[in-house]
Amino acid sequence: MKDDEFFNRIEPMRNKLYRIAYSYFNSQSMAIDMVDEAIYKGYLKKKQLKQKEFMETWLVRILLNVCNNHYKKYSRIQTIEELPETAVTEDYDSIPLKLAMQQLPEKYRKLVILKYFGGYGVAEIAEMLEMPQGTVATRLRKALELLRLDLKSIE
Repeated sequence: MKDDEFFNRIEPMRNKLYRIAYSYFNSQSMAIDMVDEAIYKGYLKKKQLKQKEFMETWLVRILLNVCNNHYKKYSRIQTIEELPETAVTEDYDSIPLKLAMQQLPEKYRKLVILKYFGGYGVAEIAEMLEMPQGTVATRLRKALELLRLDLKSIE
């Protein structure tokens, strides 16, 4: 894949990638950095992409790995007393929702982010994460139950 083709295919995906990264960090600057890093890593490894039609899935997986690596460091540094930055998406504007999402175990948080902030379906998520669709659906239900319990306890 040539450089021009790579960047032309990336451009329509940027907003979706940004929403996914933003839901991890609640920070515009961190989300932009994560997306840029994922695109850079994808660019360096573009020859490893065997089928161009799976480029979005491939890049989302790179972004998830980048976010997971940085999230561990970031969550230790960030304190609850910090004021959140202005939310970009109205869906994620609620501070109790942000706190509840941060409390979710990683395996559930990743699925919720992809489904509700990334706009992917169960089948697409299953393909991206290389797990059965039934497992994705079950974990999504469990994640929503945990979010409900967290949000009830916060109220």
